[in-house]
Amino acid sequence: MIARICICATAVVLAATAWCRGAEPGGEDRDEPTMYLGAGALVTTKPYVGVDPRIYPVPLFAYEGKRLYLRGVVGGYRLLMDGGWSIGPVVQPRFEGYDQDDSSALDGMRDRDWSVDAGLGVSWLTKVGLFDLSGVTDILDRHRGQEVELTYTIMFQYAGFDLIPSAGMRWKSGNLVDYYYGVRPSEARPGRPAFEGDAALDPFLRLAVRRKLSERWSLLAAAQYEWLDEEITDSPIVDAGYDASFIIGMLYSW
Repeated sequence: MIARICICATAVVLAATAWCRGAEPGGEDRDEPTMYLGAGALVTTKPYVGVDPRIYPVPLFAYEGKRLYLRGVVGGYRLLMDGGWSIGPVVQPRFEGYDQDDSSALDGMRDRDWSVDAGLGVSWLTKVGLFDLSGVTDILDRHRGQEVELTYTIMFQYAGFDLIPSAGMRWKSGNLVDYYYGVRPSEARPGRPAFEGDAALDPFLRLAVRRKLSERWSLLAAAQYEWLDEEITDSPIVDAGYDASFIIGMLYSW
C-alpha cells in the first residue's frame, strides 16, 4: 500500500507545475483553471520490520482553479483569499498501515487500514517562499488521531530545471502513532512486546524538480525523506528510523 508520504510528494510535484506557470497559491489573478494529466512510477519504503521497498505505477492528475484544487488524491478549497493568503478545507487519504502477511514479523498483528483525513489548511505566499500550515483529523474513525503539518517551500531555476525544495515538521497525535505502530497486548509475542505509541514530531525534507520539454509536456520528479521520532522507532515492529519515497513521471498540461 502506498504510504501517505508518497502522496504528499506527488501533490508537491503537481502543485509546483502550477507555481512554475505563474499560478500563485491563494493568488487573486488565477481566472482560468489549469489541468494536468500524466503517469509515473513511485518507489516507497516502509519502516516496518521485514517490509521491503516497493515500486508502484501511479496516475498523475491535477486541477488548479482559483479556489478549488485537486492534486492527485489531495483536494482543497480556498474559502478565503487575500493577497498571498488563503484558508480553507482540505481532504487527503492516509495510505499508511500494513497487512499482517506483508512480513513474517507481523504475523499475529491485526491489519492497520488506510483512512481519510480532513481539516483546515492555511497558505501564505511571500517573496521569500510559500508557508503552509494544515491540521487534519481522521474522519473514518480508524486511527482516530490528528496531524498538524508546517511546511516552507521555495522555488528557483537552475540549468533549465525548476527546483522546488521544501522543509517541514509533522506532529502526530498519540492515537495516530499507536494505531499504526503500536502493539496491543493480544498481539504480543516472544521478541515482540506490547507497545503503546505516544505523540511524535517528525521533520522532513522534500525536493520537487520540473523540466519543461515542450509547451505542454514536462518531466517531473520528487523525493521526500522523513525522520521518525523515537516514539515510532521504539516500536518492536519498526526497524528503520526514516520513511522515504521517490516519484518520476511525465505530465501534460492544458
